Formats: sequence, structure tokens, C-alpha cells
Amino acid sequence: MKRRTLLALPAALLPSIGLSADSESRSRPLTVSAFGGVFQEAFTRYVASKFTDETGIVVKVVSQSLDDTWVFGIANAVRNGLAPVDLTILTRAQIIRLERIGGILQPFRKANLTNLKGLQDEYINQDMGGVTGVGTMAWFINLVTNTTATDGLSVSSWREVFESPNYNDRIGLQGFYNGGLLETLANVYLDGNSSLATDAGLREVFAILRKIKPRIKLWWTGESQMEQGLRSGDIVTGMYPHDVALLLAEKGLPVASVFPKECAFMGVGYFACPATSTQLSSVERFVDFCLRPAIQMEYARKMKLSPVLPFDDMSLSQTEFETVSTLGKVVTPASQVMVDRASDLQKMWQRALTR
Repeated sequence: MKRRTLLALPAALLPSIGLSADSESRSRPLTVSAFGGVFQEAFTRYVASKFTDETGIVVKVVSQSLDDTWVFGIANAVRNGLAPVDLTILTRAQIIRLERIGGILQPFRKANLTNLKGLQDEYINQDMGGVTGVGTMAWFINLVTNTTATDGLSVSSWREVFESPNYNDRIGLQGFYNGGLLETLANVYLDGNSSLATDAGLREVFAILRKIKPRIKLWWTGESQMEQGLRSGDIVTGMYPHDVALLLAEKGLPVASVFPKECAFMGVGYFACPATSTQLSSVERFVDFCLRPAIQMEYARKMKLSPVLPFDDMSLSQTEFETVSTLGKVVTPASQVMVDRASDLQKMWQRALTR
């Protein structure tokens, strides 16, 4: 998908579009997008509602995905003078893409983000125009297991999943190139993310992908697809967000999520504000609210997300922290490669999955 392509807006954006940047913003709620399903339910209950109780600012939480359709849908809306949302969750790679397009995001004013001082540089996306993204949450893509199908045992190794005949045609993996699978394969079988930075390394990674492809039952593009596969028993194991798996387990689904012994892939959600939003002050209050230690602990305890604040800044127990994070090897997104080689990666991904 090319940056200059104007896309039809995703359906998830349509209900909130009717206002342009010139519209009076105070008459409408602050519209914040979040991932759907149990994540959206928890985010609304434990974060958005508490912000409203404290400030009186009504927050409308709408569902979003984390794929390119959502990102370029926002870009398309902003180019047409529309304000689809006031605040959205993006990856660093997606923010870099939008910065290269230009004029899609508006920077936050650091003076209004008093809690930014507690954040490490890796969670702050800053270019010459200012701070365009603030990481307020992190999540892990872990190994999830349908424990009913494994007599209560959890799968704990990527190699076991990718190589053991026990799981042939019963594995679910993410069906998009920038979801963490390429980085995971590079770190399990090769020299890590650096392998993705060369043509030779990419060929090796995609050769591994083609090798495991016949074993995969489901290439999911929406979390609900994987959830349904686990519920039905068609899927025994695979890649899935750790936080979502834990929330589903609390609702009674027989699933277990573990940090694989080789490595765990960690994604970071950066809040970003479209340039057409007229509610920057309220947006900044919300972002700063999410960086409070108390809210970061809610992320961990109630939403099963990994906090972005240093452990010593919070009063989480070691057990609570280790439930949502790991002291083992952590793999982070190869953001620059995902942006610079996006077109090549998309083509290689499609060829690998369709041939």
C-alpha cells in the first residue's frame, strides 16, 4: 500500500467523522480509539471512565485495528479536513510513516505533559516538529495454548511450536508482516533483528516462514479470529497478545499465555493526535493521565498490559510485574526496517503465504 494512495475510510472511523477541524470541539466528547473486544471493554472501564470521573470530560472509546488500513484511513481523513478521532494508538513504525507523509499528526506540547519526565526515551517519538507520539502502554505477543487440548499443559518454546509434529495444522499466527512474526523468527533462528536489515537476512527469514507455512491452520488478522479458533479447539497454540489471553482466561476460556523461553516480542502503543483534532488540550490531559503511576498500575492489574514507567516508580509487587512482563529476552519491533522496506516486505509476505 503506497503512502499517496487515498483509501476508503475503514468502517470503524465512519461514525465519528462528521466534524471537521473547524467544528466547535467543546460540544462533543473526546474520541479515543482503542483495540476492540476485551481490550476496549477494559480500557473504557479502568482508564477512560476514571478520567471522566476526575475531569468531567466525556471520553468516547471507538474500536480500531493496528494495521495499515486504519493508519492510512486516518491519513486520508485528515487530508480531507476530517477529524476521525482525537487520539489513536499507533506503533512507532506507523508514526514514522505518517511523519514522512507530513501534516497528518499534530505534536503534543511537552509543557502540558508533566508526567513525561518519568518516561524513557524509547517511549517518546520526537521529530523536528516536536513530540508526535507518547508510549503509554506495552504488550507482549506470546505463546498461547488451548489447555483443554493439551491436558492442561502450556507450550513454552517457539521451536516446539514451529517444529513439533504435535501441532501440525493446529497453529494460529498473525497474518500481517509487521505483527512480530518476522522479528521472532529472526531472533529464534538467526542473529536477531539485524538479520532483517539485509537482503540476505530477509531471504533467510522468509525461507523459514515458507518452511513452517504448511503447519499453520490460521493466519489471523483480527484477534477475534484467533479467539474463535481457540474456543472451537481448531487451534491448539500460536501467537497472541498476552494481555488479551489473560483477560479471556479470566472470563473462563481455557487458555494459558506464557513468555517463550527463546524470546518474547514486545509492542508499544504510542498515543498520537491527528492534525485535524481541535481538542489538543483535552488530549494532552488524557495522555498525561495515562502516564500516572496509578493508571500504569491499572494497566498491569486490570488490563494485563506491561507498564512503561520504571518498576521503582510504582507499587506493583514482583509477582504482579512478572505476570505482565518478563526478565527474559525481549524482542522489539524492527521499526525502521518495517518503514524503509514496507513495499518489499509486503510483496515477500504475500508471495510466502500464497505460494
